[in-house]
Amino acid sequence: MNDSRFHIGPPLAVAAIAAALGTRFFLMIRKYSVNIFFMDQWDFLNAFFQRKTSVLNLFRWQHGPHREGVGLLPDKFLYPLTHWDARVDSYLIGSAIFIAMLLALRLKYKLFGSLSYSDVAIPLIFLTMAQHETLLGTPNPAHSGFPLLMIIIYCLALLVDKRLLRYALVLFLNLLLIYTGFGIFMAAVTIGFFSLECYWSARQIKSVPLSQPLIGLVLAATSLASFFVNLHFWPAADCFELPHNHALHYFQFTGLLFSAFVVPRPPALSTAMIDLGAGILLLMVAVLVWHLLFLFKAPLPETHLIGGVLIGFSLLFAVNNAVGRQCLGLEQAFSSRYSTLLIPAFLGIYFFLLSQSWFGMRNLVLAIWVILLLPSSLVIPAVEINWYSAGKRQWADCYRRTEEIHNCDEETHFPIYPPSLAATTHLQDKLDYLKQNRLSLFKHAAPK
Repeated sequence: MNDSRFHIGPPLAVAAIAAALGTRFFLMIRKYSVNIFFMDQWDFLNAFFQRKTSVLNLFRWQHGPHREGVGLLPDKFLYPLTHWDARVDSYLIGSAIFIAMLLALRLKYKLFGSLSYSDVAIPLIFLTMAQHETLLGTPNPAHSGFPLLMIIIYCLALLVDKRLLRYALVLFLNLLLIYTGFGIFMAAVTIGFFSLECYWSARQIKSVPLSQPLIGLVLAATSLASFFVNLHFWPAADCFELPHNHALHYFQFTGLLFSAFVVPRPPALSTAMIDLGAGILLLMVAVLVWHLLFLFKAPLPETHLIGGVLIGFSLLFAVNNAVGRQCLGLEQAFSSRYSTLLIPAFLGIYFFLLSQSWFGMRNLVLAIWVILLLPSSLVIPAVEINWYSAGKRQWADCYRRTEEIHNCDEETHFPIYPPSLAATTHLQDKLDYLKQNRLSLFKHAAPK
C-alpha cells in the first residue's frame, strides 16, 4: 500500500495543479475576452474581409515579418459558425497552450520516466500569467500559441524510433512552423539537426546512410527558402535599424525578456531586472553549449537533443526580438505577448535540472526551481487584464451607440487601432461590413 501511494501521489499532484491552473486559464478567457477585434487583428484578418479564404491563401498570408500559416485555418471554419466572434481566437490559443502542456508532460515521461512531484513545474511554466496578453490583448493563434504546440509535437517526433518516419515528421512540422508566426526560427534548429545527423553519419558515430540525413538537410533548407518567395520586407517596428547605436542594449533587451517571465507583472525596469535577465540569459547559453558539446560526441541520450532544440529555439526568438524591437526602448521587453515563446527554454532548463544529481541535493534544487516559478505563474496581473477588457468593452458599447470611431477613441481613451493608420487599414469600411452582416461586435444586433 505504501508503494502504491508513493507512485500515485506525484501524478495526482501534477494533475491537480494542471487542472486548477487550466480551469483558471479558461475562466480568465471567458471573463475578460471581448468580442471585438483589436489592433493587428484588423490587419491579419484582411483575408476574411477581402474574402480570400482559400486554404493556400490563408496559409501563405503575411502579417508583419512572418506568415500566418496554420493560424488562420481554424478561423476559416469557426468564424462562419460564430458570426466572427473575436473570442474564438482566445480560446484557440488557450487550448493550444493547454494541450502543449499535456504533451510536455508526456515528453518528460518519455525522457525521464514516471512523473514526480517536481513536474508541477510544467503546468506552472505553460499556464503562467506572464502571457496574458497573448490571450486577451491581440489574440493571434499564429503568433505563438500554435507554434508552441507544434514545437512540443516536434520534440516528441524526434523520439520516434523509426528513422525515416522521424525524418518525415520533423520535416513536415518544420514546414508548418516556418509558415506559422515566429515558428520560423525552428528552420535553423531543423537545419542544425540534420547537419548533426550528417556529421554523425560521416564520422561513423551513427550507422545511418549519409544520403538520408543529407536529403533531409536539403529539404529543410528548401522549406526555408520557399518562405521568402513573394515575401515583403516588413519590420515589426517603424524605428527598426541595424545595427543599433547601443549594441549593449541587444544583450540587455534579450535578458529582460527572460527576467520578465519569472517576475510578477507588471515588472519595472531596474538594475536588478537587468542583472537577473543577464544571469538567466547566460544560464540558457551555457546549458545550450553544454548540450551541443555532448551532441558532437554522440547522439545519445536524447535529453541533449531535446534540450538543445527547446533552448535553441527560444534563444533565437529572443535575440531576433531584441534586434527588431529594442529601438522602442528596453521596457518593450516586458511585453506579455513575448512570454509564450520563451516557454520552451524554461522547459529545457527544467529538463536540464532533472538530468543532474546536484551532489545529492537534486530534490532541493528542483524545489527551489518550482518556488522561483510560482510568483509569475500565480499572480494575476489584474490591472493589465482589466485595462484590455474594460477598454474593449467600452469602445464596443460606444461604437454601437454612436458609430463614430474618433469620438469613441476620445471617449474611452482606448483606440482599437492607431488613429493615424485607421484610413490605411480601411477601419471604417470593415466596421460597416461587420454591422451590415451582424458579425463580431454586432453579433447580437437587432435586425433592421
